Amino acid sequence: MSIMRKLVSIMAKRKASEIERVLNHPVEVSEEKLMSILSRHQDTVYGRKHGFDLIRNPRQFSERVPLCDYETLAPYLEKVHQNPEGAVLTKDPVIWYLQSSGSSGSQKRLPVTAAGSKDLSAGTMLTWFAWMNQDPKHTKLFDGHIVTMGAPAVVDHIGEIPVGYATGAMIRRLNPVFKRLMKPGEDVFNILDIEAKMRAYAKVLVEANVTGLQGITTLTLSLVRRMQNEYGLWLLDEYKGTRHESRLRDALDSDGTLDIQALWPNLTLFTLMGIDCSPYREWISRTLPEASMLEMYGASEGYLGGQLIPEDGVQPLVHVNWFEFIPEDEIEKEEPTVLPLADVKKGNRYEVLITNNFGFYRYRLGDMVTFTSTDPYTMTQIGRKGQVVNLAGEKVSDKHITTAMTEACRKTGAELTDYSVVGVVSDGLPYYTIAAMFQNEGIDAVEFVHAFEDALGESNYEFTHSREVGALAPTILMRMTRSVFEEKVKSTHVQAKPDPLTTNIEVLAACEAM
Repeated sequence: MSIMRKLVSIMAKRKASEIERVLNHPVEVSEEKLMSILSRHQDTVYGRKHGFDLIRNPRQFSERVPLCDYETLAPYLEKVHQNPEGAVLTKDPVIWYLQSSGSSGSQKRLPVTAAGSKDLSAGTMLTWFAWMNQDPKHTKLFDGHIVTMGAPAVVDHIGEIPVGYATGAMIRRLNPVFKRLMKPGEDVFNILDIEAKMRAYAKVLVEANVTGLQGITTLTLSLVRRMQNEYGLWLLDEYKGTRHESRLRDALDSDGTLDIQALWPNLTLFTLMGIDCSPYREWISRTLPEASMLEMYGASEGYLGGQLIPEDGVQPLVHVNWFEFIPEDEIEKEEPTVLPLADVKKGNRYEVLITNNFGFYRYRLGDMVTFTSTDPYTMTQIGRKGQVVNLAGEKVSDKHITTAMTEACRKTGAELTDYSVVGVVSDGLPYYTIAAMFQNEGIDAVEFVHAFEDALGESNYEFTHSREVGALAPTILMRMTRSVFEEKVKSTHVQAKPDPLTTNIEVLAACEAM
């Protein structure tokens, strides 16, 4: 065992008691964190306005402090931009601004302080250490490098303070032990042309001893797919006459595709983040059978959840955030019911509210989660609020779609690498079109659509009813000839996120009939 593996194993074991406390006493831990946050920031503009110094418990917090979202917080954020050391939202001065991916419709530049960054690191480390403690073999991760799909740490400045993307900025501030494991460097992170960036990553993936892959899942999958299907012969030519040539030849199949498991024999970890990854699990497990999947839940507003146990889903990181939840059927109300973590129910879906050291207080993040367990608390099916298509009264949500796509892939053996379900109205007749990119051939379109509609109907009776009465025409499956997600990345930025559900029929321009 290498010195690095020994060191990390010791660090992970020392964190075992903290992990157990987060899992077994989440309400107590989260209340302690809430009071710590309020005490730290009571002398800010926001804290004085809402009487942070008078709050003694979560009930008083919910009575004194209003719900907020980006729009209502915008005037305070503008003051922060004007005076980053003015104790507007946080006691601590701003050290960075994180530019969001714009998934809610507009770019945001959100402040980061040293205290917020420290909590983010603490949440990330706890997730890593929990994963390492689950299996001694997981420490093999530290014998090589974790290849991270990253975006620029600096794209602009507000005054003298840098503005950048979370993946780049946070790696700069990562624990030094972990930072040395990360590849590539900022020279690759800073490439904005997606084609050039993917090829630069491909070279890193040939030259490094790859033990981990992380980043927004669909972007990582896009890179892996290119390695498999497009880059093999090009890479062989690039590395002809080098020490990497024989390894590439051994991994190259006769049809020109790369066996990437053979190319990365030491791959131990594939992180899942940025989207609901359920529909992609089948493809990942078949393509990278030796890699363990680890779920992470982060945002520009903080690091919120990590997979602390072997079962699928993420646990809320209550040692660095205070969480509240709005039931799904109340999210549009002017005065919705707001529940603490202790009151959520298994099987129910909620909008997430956070309070943390980033300067967000009862902040409506815009995310929806489903609790699949309350012992320990486990969140799944993480998606955006407001992603609903209603063609004939069926009100299909992104949760319905990801569940149906996951089940259709399971039943048919389809290995999905990109998809978007499009609500279409043609000649007055509404229907859904599944635009999908599959890694494997021979997918039976009729069987896939049947499995999809059955699964969708199980979670949404109105869909089945609309189909039965003819209000909705049959669902159509089309094959993507090019990745719609990659097209979105090219036109926006590397941290863009895919759309599992949309009414944008331009998606279909990238498709052909099956």
